[in-house]
Amino acid sequence: MLKLNKSTVDFASISEQHGDAARPRRVRSYRGTVSMTRTFKAIKWLLFAIFLSAPLGAQAQTVKAASCSSSDVQSAINSASAGQTVDVPAGSCSWPGNSVNLKKAITLQGAGAGVTNITLTADPSFVVSKQASGVTRITGFTFSNSNNTTFPDAINVQGTWPGGQPVIFQNNSFVMNNSRMLGLTVAGGVIISHNTFTGGWNDFAITVKDLTNTNSWTTADSMGTHDSSGLLNVYVEDNTFKGQSNGAFDCDDNCRMVVRHNTFSESGGFNSHGEDSSPYGMRHFEIYGNSFLFPDKTCTAGNSSLSNINFYIWIRGATGVIFDNNFDHLSSTCWGTKTEIKLSNRGAEDDRPQGTCSATHYPTPHQLGQNHNGSNDFTDPIWFWSNNGATISVSAGWAWGNPCGFDWNTYFQWGRDGSNSSLNLSLLSLSVNGVSVSGLGGSPKPGYTSYAYPHPLVQGSTSSNAPAAPSNLSAIIQ
Repeated sequence: MLKLNKSTVDFASISEQHGDAARPRRVRSYRGTVSMTRTFKAIKWLLFAIFLSAPLGAQAQTVKAASCSSSDVQSAINSASAGQTVDVPAGSCSWPGNSVNLKKAITLQGAGAGVTNITLTADPSFVVSKQASGVTRITGFTFSNSNNTTFPDAINVQGTWPGGQPVIFQNNSFVMNNSRMLGLTVAGGVIISHNTFTGGWNDFAITVKDLTNTNSWTTADSMGTHDSSGLLNVYVEDNTFKGQSNGAFDCDDNCRMVVRHNTFSESGGFNSHGEDSSPYGMRHFEIYGNSFLFPDKTCTAGNSSLSNINFYIWIRGATGVIFDNNFDHLSSTCWGTKTEIKLSNRGAEDDRPQGTCSATHYPTPHQLGQNHNGSNDFTDPIWFWSNNGATISVSAGWAWGNPCGFDWNTYFQWGRDGSNSSLNLSLLSLSVNGVSVSGLGGSPKPGYTSYAYPHPLVQGSTSSNAPAAPSNLSAIIQ
Protein backbone atom coordinates (compact mmCIF):
# COMPACT_ATOMS: atom_id res chain seq x y z
CA MET A 1 0.00 0.00 0.00
CA LEU A 2 1.46 3.38 -1.01
CA LYS A 3 0.52 6.34 1.19
CA LEU A 4 0.57 9.63 -0.70
CA ASN A 5 -0.10 13.12 0.59
CA LYS A 6 -0.96 16.27 -1.29
CA SER A 7 2.64 17.47 -1.21
CA THR A 8 3.69 14.33 -3.03
CA VAL A 9 1.03 14.12 -5.74
CA ASP A 10 -1.48 16.89 -6.47
CA PHE A 11 -4.83 15.38 -7.26
CA ALA A 12 -6.69 18.74 -7.06
CA SER A 13 -8.42 18.00 -10.30
CA ILE A 14 -8.60 15.19 -12.75
CA SER A 15 -10.44 14.68 -16.00
CA GLU A 16 -13.04 12.04 -16.50
CA GLN A 17 -14.64 11.40 -19.85
CA HIS A 18 -18.39 12.01 -20.17
CA GLY A 19 -19.44 11.36 -23.70
CA ASP A 20 -17.47 13.58 -26.10
CA ALA A 21 -16.40 16.14 -23.49
CA ALA A 22 -14.02 16.10 -20.60
CA ARG A 23 -15.26 17.78 -17.47
CA PRO A 24 -13.04 18.56 -14.51
CA ARG A 25 -14.11 16.86 -11.32
CA ARG A 26 -12.92 18.03 -7.93
CA VAL A 27 -11.41 15.42 -5.68
CA ARG A 28 -12.07 15.91 -2.00
CA SER A 29 -10.03 14.51 0.85
CA TYR A 30 -10.42 10.73 0.97
CA ARG A 31 -9.56 8.20 3.61
CA GLY A 32 -9.52 4.65 2.32
CA THR A 33 -8.61 3.13 -1.02
CA VAL A 34 -9.25 5.20 -4.12
CA SER A 35 -9.67 3.30 -7.36
CA MET A 36 -8.85 5.43 -10.40
CA THR A 37 -8.16 2.86 -13.05
CA ARG A 38 -7.27 5.05 -15.98
CA THR A 39 -5.18 7.64 -14.20
CA PHE A 40 -3.35 5.14 -12.00
CA LYS A 41 -2.15 3.02 -14.94
CA ALA A 42 0.25 5.83 -15.77
CA ILE A 43 0.92 6.83 -12.18
CA LYS A 44 1.84 3.32 -11.04
CA TRP A 45 4.63 3.09 -13.61
CA LEU A 46 5.99 6.47 -12.54
CA LEU A 47 5.94 5.41 -8.91
CA PHE A 48 7.56 2.07 -9.74
CA ALA A 49 10.38 3.82 -11.61
CA ILE A 50 10.94 6.13 -8.64
CA PHE A 51 10.82 3.10 -6.33
CA LEU A 52 13.61 1.37 -8.25
CA SER A 53 15.84 4.41 -8.67
CA ALA A 54 15.52 6.05 -5.26
CA PRO A 55 17.70 4.91 -2.34
CA LEU A 56 15.49 3.01 0.08
CA GLY A 57 17.20 2.89 3.46
CA ALA A 58 20.61 1.44 4.07
CA GLN A 59 20.50 -1.28 1.43
CA ALA A 60 20.83 1.14 -1.50
CA GLN A 61 23.50 3.33 0.06
CA THR A 62 27.06 3.53 -1.23
CA VAL A 63 30.06 3.73 1.03
CA LYS A 64 33.01 5.47 -0.60
CA ALA A 65 36.55 4.44 0.28
CA ALA A 66 38.87 7.43 0.72
CA SER A 67 41.45 5.81 -1.56
CA CYS A 68 42.38 2.42 -2.98
CA SER A 69 44.82 1.73 -0.11
CA SER A 70 44.18 -1.46 1.82
CA SER A 71 43.51 0.45 5.05
CA ASP A 72 40.97 2.78 3.44
CA VAL A 73 39.25 -0.08 1.62
CA GLN A 74 39.08 -2.16 4.80
CA SER A 75 37.68 0.82 6.71
CA ALA A 76 34.94 1.26 4.10
CA ILE A 77 34.12 -2.45 4.21
CA ASN A 78 33.86 -2.28 7.99
CA SER A 79 31.40 0.62 7.65
CA ALA A 80 29.20 -1.06 5.06
CA SER A 81 26.14 -3.18 5.71
CA ALA A 82 24.94 -6.19 3.77
CA GLY A 83 23.51 -5.21 0.39
CA GLN A 84 25.52 -2.01 0.10
CA THR A 85 28.25 -1.07 -2.38
CA VAL A 86 31.75 0.02 -1.42
CA ASP A 87 33.15 2.28 -4.16
CA VAL A 88 36.93 2.24 -4.50
CA PRO A 89 38.27 5.23 -6.46
CA ALA A 90 40.80 5.33 -9.27
CA GLY A 91 44.43 4.91 -8.32
CA SER A 92 47.29 2.45 -7.95
CA CYS A 93 47.81 0.82 -4.57
CA SER A 94 49.56 -2.16 -2.98
CA TRP A 95 47.79 -4.53 -0.64
CA PRO A 96 50.13 -6.47 1.67
CA GLY A 97 49.42 -9.85 3.26
CA ASN A 98 45.93 -10.33 4.74
CA SER A 99 45.30 -6.60 4.56
CA VAL A 100 41.78 -6.71 3.07
CA ASN A 101 39.17 -9.12 4.43
CA LEU A 102 35.72 -9.11 2.87
CA LYS A 103 33.26 -10.96 5.10
CA LYS A 104 30.01 -9.25 4.14
CA ALA A 105 27.50 -9.70 1.34
CA ILE A 106 28.34 -6.41 -0.36
CA THR A 107 29.63 -5.24 -3.73
CA LEU A 108 33.27 -4.12 -3.76
CA GLN A 109 33.46 -1.93 -6.86
CA GLY A 110 36.50 -0.31 -8.41
CA ALA A 111 36.39 2.50 -10.95
CA GLY A 112 37.15 0.03 -13.73
CA ALA A 113 39.83 -2.39 -14.87
CA GLY A 114 42.93 -0.37 -15.66
CA VAL A 115 41.61 2.50 -13.56
CA THR A 116 41.64 1.04 -10.05
CA ASN A 117 44.89 -0.95 -10.00
CA ILE A 118 45.79 -3.17 -7.06
CA THR A 119 49.17 -4.88 -6.64
CA LEU A 120 48.92 -7.92 -4.36
CA THR A 121 52.20 -8.53 -2.56
CA ALA A 122 51.58 -11.74 -0.58
CA ASP A 123 49.67 -15.03 -0.59
CA PRO A 124 47.02 -14.11 0.38
CA SER A 125 46.61 -10.34 0.32
CA PHE A 126 42.84 -10.32 -0.18
CA VAL A 127 40.52 -12.79 1.59
CA VAL A 128 36.85 -13.14 0.62
CA SER A 129 34.38 -15.28 2.58
CA LYS A 130 31.08 -16.68 1.31
CA GLN A 131 28.09 -15.49 3.32
CA ALA A 132 25.05 -17.40 4.51
CA SER A 133 22.73 -14.79 3.02
CA GLY A 134 23.44 -12.42 0.14
CA VAL A 135 25.82 -12.41 -2.81
CA THR A 136 29.33 -10.93 -2.54
CA ARG A 137 30.62 -9.21 -5.70
CA ILE A 138 34.04 -7.91 -6.73
CA THR A 139 34.07 -5.84 -9.92
CA GLY A 140 35.98 -3.09 -11.72
CA PHE A 141 39.59 -3.77 -10.66
CA THR A 142 42.93 -4.74 -12.12
CA PHE A 143 44.71 -7.11 -9.74
CA SER A 144 48.42 -7.83 -10.29
CA ASN A 145 50.63 -10.40 -8.56
CA SER A 146 54.33 -11.16 -9.02
CA ASN A 147 56.59 -13.88 -7.61
CA ASN A 148 54.01 -15.34 -5.22
CA THR A 149 53.23 -19.00 -5.82
CA THR A 150 52.03 -20.32 -2.45
CA PHE A 151 48.47 -21.63 -2.14
CA PRO A 152 45.93 -20.24 -1.14
CA ASP A 153 47.27 -17.64 -3.56
CA ALA A 154 46.97 -13.86 -3.68
CA ILE A 155 43.15 -13.80 -3.54
CA ASN A 156 41.69 -16.48 -1.28
CA VAL A 157 37.99 -17.36 -1.39
CA GLN A 158 36.79 -19.44 1.55
CA GLY A 159 33.55 -20.59 3.12
CA THR A 160 31.22 -23.52 3.64
CA TRP A 161 29.97 -26.05 1.13
CA PRO A 162 27.22 -26.85 0.46
CA GLY A 163 25.32 -23.82 1.60
CA GLY A 164 26.09 -20.14 1.54
CA GLN A 165 25.67 -17.62 -1.22
CA PRO A 166 28.26 -17.22 -3.97
CA VAL A 167 31.21 -14.92 -4.39
CA ILE A 168 31.19 -13.35 -7.87
CA PHE A 169 34.18 -11.87 -9.72
CA GLN A 170 33.02 -9.94 -12.78
CA ASN A 171 34.59 -7.39 -15.15
CA ASN A 172 38.07 -7.46 -13.63
CA SER A 173 41.55 -7.87 -15.08
CA PHE A 174 44.09 -10.21 -13.48
CA VAL A 175 47.80 -10.02 -14.34
CA MET A 176 50.32 -12.63 -13.19
CA ASN A 177 54.10 -12.77 -13.33
CA ASN A 178 55.61 -15.97 -11.96
CA SER A 179 52.59 -16.26 -9.70
CA ARG A 180 49.11 -17.59 -9.03
CA MET A 181 45.97 -15.51 -8.58
CA LEU A 182 42.68 -16.98 -7.27
CA GLY A 183 42.90 -19.70 -4.63
CA LEU A 184 39.53 -21.23 -3.77
CA THR A 185 39.44 -23.26 -0.57
CA VAL A 186 35.79 -24.11 -1.14
CA ALA A 187 34.44 -26.80 -3.49
CA GLY A 188 31.82 -24.59 -5.16
CA GLY A 189 29.74 -21.46 -4.89
CA VAL A 190 32.04 -19.11 -6.82
CA ILE A 191 31.24 -17.44 -10.16
CA ILE A 192 34.01 -15.98 -12.32
CA SER A 193 32.62 -14.12 -15.34
CA HIS A 194 33.74 -11.59 -17.96
CA ASN A 195 37.28 -11.17 -16.66
CA THR A 196 40.65 -11.22 -18.41
CA PHE A 197 43.59 -13.25 -17.12
CA THR A 198 47.10 -12.61 -18.47
CA GLY A 199 50.15 -14.61 -17.42
CA GLY A 200 53.33 -16.38 -18.36
CA TRP A 201 54.10 -20.03 -19.01
CA ASN A 202 53.78 -21.36 -15.45
CA ASP A 203 51.23 -18.93 -13.99
CA PHE A 204 47.93 -20.33 -12.72
CA ALA A 205 44.77 -18.22 -12.75
CA ILE A 206 42.44 -20.38 -10.62
CA THR A 207 43.17 -23.18 -8.17
CA VAL A 208 40.45 -25.05 -6.26
CA LYS A 209 41.53 -27.19 -3.33
CA ASP A 210 39.06 -27.73 -0.49
CA LEU A 211 40.41 -29.78 2.42
CA THR A 212 37.72 -28.56 4.83
CA ASN A 213 34.41 -29.35 3.13
CA THR A 214 35.38 -32.93 2.33
CA ASN A 215 31.77 -34.04 1.88
CA SER A 216 31.94 -33.11 -1.79
CA TRP A 217 33.04 -36.66 -2.59
CA THR A 218 30.30 -38.19 -0.40
CA THR A 219 27.51 -36.05 -1.90
CA ALA A 220 25.79 -36.76 -5.21
CA ASP A 221 27.08 -34.85 -8.23
CA SER A 222 25.87 -31.38 -9.20
CA MET A 223 26.61 -31.57 -12.91
CA GLY A 224 24.33 -29.63 -15.24
CA THR A 225 20.82 -29.17 -13.92
CA HIS A 226 21.64 -31.36 -10.92
CA ASP A 227 22.84 -28.03 -9.57
CA SER A 228 19.27 -26.76 -9.46
CA SER A 229 20.18 -23.64 -7.43
CA GLY A 230 23.37 -22.78 -9.34
CA LEU A 231 25.21 -22.52 -6.01
CA LEU A 232 27.12 -25.81 -5.81
CA ASN A 233 29.76 -25.49 -8.53
CA VAL A 234 32.54 -23.12 -9.49
CA TYR A 235 31.33 -21.45 -12.70
CA VAL A 236 33.99 -19.98 -14.99
CA GLU A 237 32.29 -18.39 -17.99
CA ASP A 238 32.88 -15.72 -20.65
CA ASN A 239 36.47 -14.97 -19.62
CA THR A 240 39.60 -14.49 -21.72
CA PHE A 241 42.84 -16.27 -20.80
CA LYS A 242 46.14 -15.31 -22.40
CA GLY A 243 49.20 -17.40 -21.54
CA GLN A 244 49.26 -19.68 -18.48
CA SER A 245 50.56 -22.24 -20.93
CA ASN A 246 51.15 -24.96 -18.33
CA GLY A 247 47.56 -24.66 -17.10
CA ALA A 248 45.19 -21.81 -16.32
CA PHE A 249 43.28 -23.96 -13.79
CA ASP A 250 44.14 -26.58 -11.22
CA CYS A 251 40.93 -28.35 -10.22
CA ASP A 252 42.08 -30.24 -7.15
CA ASP A 253 40.55 -31.73 -4.00
CA ASN A 254 36.71 -31.82 -4.00
CA CYS A 255 36.56 -29.29 -6.86
CA ARG A 256 33.32 -29.07 -8.84
CA MET A 257 34.02 -26.86 -11.84
CA VAL A 258 32.10 -25.70 -14.90
CA VAL A 259 34.29 -24.09 -17.59
CA ARG A 260 32.16 -22.68 -20.40
CA HIS A 261 32.25 -20.11 -23.19
CA ASN A 262 35.76 -18.88 -22.46
CA THR A 263 38.58 -18.04 -24.88
CA PHE A 264 42.02 -19.51 -24.22
CA SER A 265 44.96 -18.22 -26.25
CA GLU A 266 48.26 -20.06 -25.86
CA SER A 267 46.90 -21.38 -22.63
CA GLY A 268 47.22 -24.83 -21.08
CA GLY A 269 43.61 -24.45 -20.04
CA PHE A 270 42.32 -27.09 -17.64
CA ASN A 271 44.61 -28.99 -15.29
CA SER A 272 43.55 -31.26 -12.44
CA HIS A 273 44.55 -33.71 -9.71
CA GLY A 274 43.20 -37.10 -8.78
CA GLU A 275 43.31 -39.03 -5.53
CA ASP A 276 47.02 -39.74 -5.78
CA SER A 277 49.36 -36.90 -4.84
CA SER A 278 46.22 -35.25 -3.41
CA PRO A 279 44.06 -36.87 -0.70
CA TYR A 280 40.69 -36.56 -2.51
CA GLY A 281 41.16 -35.30 -6.03
CA MET A 282 38.79 -33.43 -8.31
CA ARG A 283 35.07 -34.23 -7.84
CA HIS A 284 33.74 -33.55 -11.36
CA PHE A 285 34.05 -31.17 -14.33
CA GLU A 286 32.09 -29.73 -17.25
CA ILE A 287 34.05 -28.18 -20.11
CA TYR A 288 32.01 -26.87 -23.02
CA GLY A 289 31.57 -24.05 -25.50
CA ASN A 290 35.19 -22.86 -25.16
CA SER A 291 37.72 -21.82 -27.82
CA PHE A 292 41.29 -23.09 -27.43
CA LEU A 293 43.50 -21.01 -29.72
CA PHE A 294 47.09 -21.68 -30.77
CA PRO A 295 48.18 -18.61 -32.79
CA ASP A 296 52.00 -18.95 -32.61
CA LYS A 297 52.59 -22.07 -34.67
CA THR A 298 55.97 -20.85 -35.96
CA CYS A 299 57.36 -19.92 -32.53
CA THR A 300 58.22 -16.34 -33.39
CA ALA A 301 59.49 -15.86 -29.82
CA GLY A 302 61.75 -18.91 -30.03
CA ASN A 303 62.06 -21.21 -27.04
CA SER A 304 60.48 -18.60 -24.76
CA SER A 305 57.26 -18.79 -26.75
CA LEU A 306 54.04 -19.34 -24.84
CA SER A 307 53.17 -21.90 -27.49
CA ASN A 308 55.03 -24.55 -25.48
CA ILE A 309 51.70 -26.10 -24.47
CA ASN A 310 51.65 -29.78 -23.51
CA PHE A 311 47.85 -30.13 -23.65
CA TYR A 312 44.70 -28.03 -23.44
CA ILE A 313 42.97 -30.34 -20.95
CA TRP A 314 44.52 -32.82 -18.52
CA ILE A 315 42.15 -35.05 -16.54
CA ARG A 316 43.58 -37.19 -13.73
CA GLY A 317 40.41 -38.46 -12.09
CA ALA A 318 36.64 -38.27 -11.59
CA THR A 319 33.97 -37.86 -14.25
CA GLY A 320 32.66 -35.08 -16.41
CA VAL A 321 31.69 -33.93 -19.87
CA ILE A 322 33.71 -32.29 -22.66
CA PHE A 323 31.64 -31.03 -25.58
CA ASP A 324 31.06 -28.23 -28.11
CA ASN A 325 34.60 -26.87 -27.78
CA ASN A 326 36.75 -25.54 -30.62
CA PHE A 327 40.37 -26.73 -30.62
CA ASP A 328 43.28 -25.46 -32.71
CA HIS A 329 45.63 -28.35 -33.38
CA LEU A 330 48.65 -28.33 -31.04
CA SER A 331 51.39 -28.50 -33.63
CA SER A 332 54.27 -26.02 -34.01
CA THR A 333 57.64 -25.89 -35.72
CA CYS A 334 59.63 -25.66 -32.46
CA TRP A 335 57.60 -27.78 -30.03
CA GLY A 336 56.29 -30.47 -32.34
CA THR A 337 52.86 -32.06 -32.08
CA LYS A 338 51.12 -32.49 -28.74
CA THR A 339 47.87 -34.11 -27.66
CA GLU A 340 44.93 -31.80 -27.14
CA ILE A 341 43.40 -33.81 -24.26
CA LYS A 342 45.30 -36.05 -21.85
CA LEU A 343 43.85 -38.69 -19.50
CA SER A 344 45.97 -40.21 -16.69
CA ASN A 345 45.65 -42.44 -13.63
CA ARG A 346 48.52 -41.73 -11.26
CA GLY A 347 46.70 -43.71 -8.56
CA ALA A 348 47.83 -46.88 -10.34
CA GLU A 349 51.40 -45.66 -10.87
CA ASP A 350 53.82 -44.09 -8.37
CA ASP A 351 51.35 -42.56 -5.90
CA ARG A 352 48.89 -45.34 -5.05
CA PRO A 353 46.14 -44.72 -2.44
CA GLN A 354 45.52 -48.49 -2.26
CA GLY A 355 49.11 -49.15 -1.20
CA THR A 356 51.45 -51.67 -2.77
CA CYS A 357 51.34 -52.81 -6.37
CA SER A 358 49.77 -56.11 -5.32
CA ALA A 359 47.03 -54.28 -3.39
CA THR A 360 46.16 -51.97 -6.28
CA HIS A 361 43.13 -52.92 -8.36
CA TYR A 362 40.45 -51.40 -10.60
CA PRO A 363 38.92 -49.00 -9.92
CA THR A 364 41.47 -46.99 -8.03
CA PRO A 365 39.80 -44.46 -5.70
CA HIS A 366 38.29 -41.49 -7.54
CA GLN A 367 40.02 -42.48 -10.78
CA LEU A 368 38.96 -41.57 -14.32
CA GLY A 369 35.28 -42.32 -14.84
CA GLN A 370 34.24 -42.49 -11.16
CA ASN A 371 31.25 -40.71 -9.63
CA HIS A 372 29.32 -40.88 -6.34
CA ASN A 373 25.55 -41.10 -5.82
CA GLY A 374 25.36 -40.10 -2.16
CA SER A 375 25.90 -43.65 -0.95
CA ASN A 376 28.54 -45.30 -3.11
CA ASP A 377 31.11 -44.63 -5.78
CA PHE A 378 30.09 -45.92 -9.19
CA THR A 379 31.48 -45.99 -12.72
CA ASP A 380 30.25 -43.06 -14.80
CA PRO A 381 32.32 -42.53 -17.95
CA ILE A 382 33.74 -39.22 -19.13
CA TRP A 383 31.67 -38.18 -22.17
CA PHE A 384 32.97 -36.49 -25.31
CA TRP A 385 30.77 -35.10 -28.08
CA SER A 386 30.48 -32.38 -30.73
CA ASN A 387 33.99 -30.98 -30.30
CA ASN A 388 35.37 -29.16 -33.33
CA GLY A 389 38.82 -28.96 -34.88
CA ALA A 390 40.92 -30.30 -37.72
CA THR A 391 42.43 -32.83 -35.32
CA ILE A 392 41.57 -33.53 -31.69
CA SER A 393 43.76 -36.13 -30.07
CA VAL A 394 42.67 -37.72 -26.77
CA SER A 395 45.60 -39.58 -25.27
CA ALA A 396 44.90 -42.00 -22.42
CA GLY A 397 47.88 -43.76 -20.88
CA TRP A 398 50.61 -43.98 -18.30
CA ALA A 399 52.50 -40.78 -17.42
CA TRP A 400 54.67 -41.64 -14.38
CA GLY A 401 56.64 -44.62 -15.65
CA ASN A 402 54.16 -47.39 -14.72
CA PRO A 403 56.39 -48.77 -11.93
CA CYS A 404 54.03 -51.69 -11.22
CA GLY A 405 54.05 -52.85 -14.85
CA PHE A 406 50.26 -52.78 -15.13
CA ASP A 407 48.26 -53.10 -18.34
CA TRP A 408 46.59 -49.74 -19.01
CA ASN A 409 43.49 -51.50 -20.31
CA THR A 410 42.86 -52.93 -16.85
CA TYR A 411 42.41 -49.43 -15.43
CA PHE A 412 40.87 -47.54 -18.33
CA GLN A 413 38.67 -48.71 -21.17
CA TRP A 414 36.79 -46.74 -23.79
CA GLY A 415 33.12 -47.57 -23.44
CA ARG A 416 33.50 -48.15 -19.70
CA ASP A 417 35.50 -45.24 -18.23
CA GLY A 418 35.36 -42.90 -21.22
CA SER A 419 32.74 -42.57 -23.93
CA ASN A 420 32.70 -41.24 -27.47
CA SER A 421 29.95 -42.91 -29.48
CA SER A 422 31.86 -42.26 -32.72
CA LEU A 423 34.65 -44.64 -31.72
CA ASN A 424 34.56 -48.12 -33.19
CA LEU A 425 35.75 -49.98 -30.12
CA SER A 426 36.36 -53.19 -32.03
CA LEU A 427 38.96 -51.44 -34.20
CA LEU A 428 40.93 -49.79 -31.41
CA SER A 429 44.57 -50.79 -31.40
CA LEU A 430 45.10 -51.42 -27.70
CA SER A 431 48.44 -51.17 -25.95
CA VAL A 432 49.52 -51.93 -22.39
CA ASN A 433 50.76 -48.33 -22.24
CA GLY A 434 47.59 -46.66 -23.47
CA VAL A 435 45.99 -45.47 -26.66
CA SER A 436 45.28 -42.20 -28.47
CA VAL A 437 41.88 -41.72 -30.11
CA SER A 438 40.02 -38.97 -31.91
CA GLY A 439 37.95 -36.55 -29.86
CA LEU A 440 35.72 -35.67 -32.80
CA GLY A 441 32.10 -36.77 -33.15
CA GLY A 442 30.07 -38.44 -30.45
CA SER A 443 26.58 -37.99 -29.06
CA PRO A 444 25.41 -36.24 -25.86
CA LYS A 445 25.46 -37.96 -22.51
CA PRO A 446 22.00 -39.42 -21.84
CA GLY A 447 20.13 -37.50 -19.16
CA TYR A 448 22.56 -34.60 -19.05
CA THR A 449 21.38 -30.99 -19.48
CA SER A 450 23.70 -28.06 -18.89
CA TYR A 451 22.84 -25.44 -16.29
CA ALA A 452 21.31 -22.10 -17.38
CA TYR A 453 23.72 -19.88 -19.32
CA PRO A 454 24.65 -17.16 -18.59
CA HIS A 455 24.54 -17.85 -14.89
CA PRO A 456 21.42 -16.05 -13.59
CA LEU A 457 23.40 -14.30 -10.83
CA VAL A 458 25.79 -12.60 -13.26
CA GLN A 459 24.90 -8.91 -13.53
CA GLY A 460 23.52 -8.13 -16.97
CA SER A 461 22.63 -11.77 -17.56
CA THR A 462 19.66 -12.24 -19.88
CA SER A 463 18.67 -15.16 -17.69
CA SER A 464 18.41 -12.95 -14.62
CA ASN A 465 14.92 -12.36 -13.28
CA ALA A 466 14.07 -8.66 -13.52
CA PRO A 467 11.53 -7.37 -11.01
CA ALA A 468 7.98 -7.38 -12.32
CA ALA A 469 5.89 -4.24 -12.54
CA PRO A 470 3.36 -3.85 -9.73
CA SER A 471 -0.13 -4.88 -10.73
CA ASN A 472 -2.38 -4.06 -7.78
CA LEU A 473 -1.31 -0.63 -6.53
CA SER A 474 -3.69 1.35 -4.39
CA ALA A 475 -3.29 4.68 -2.66
CA ILE A 476 -4.50 6.52 0.39
CA ILE A 477 -4.71 10.25 -0.30
CA GLN A 478 -4.42 12.31 2.85
